[in-house]
Amino acid sequence: MFSIIIPTFNNINYLKKCIESIKKNSAYTHEIIAHVNEGTDGTLDYLKDNNITHTYTDYNSGICTGMNMAAKKAKTNYILYAHDDFYFCPKWDIVLKKEIDKIGH
Repeated sequence: MFSIIIPTFNNINYLKKCIESIKKNSAYTHEIIAHVNEGTDGTLDYLKDNNITHTYTDYNSGICTGMNMAAKKAKTNYILYAHDDFYFCPKWDIVLKKEIDKIGH
């Protein structure tokens, strides 16, 4: 349904919670794409071990560069921006999909 772009900067514990909340609380299947700035805290290994699509810079490239790099990998019609410390509540995507459907295009 959505490509969820998540930039992260050595914040693995929050990133794990964020991704877990997406998987646990989504009604639809979403593409998760992280952008890793530096990743000296094990983030890259976590993403690789869990087959999560990601991009990487070995320095803090900032949100804009990270978002643009990750967005190029998106395979859905909708891109959703999230921070690595977001927590997705139950049925969050149903509510968002209904709003998109109201627009009609």
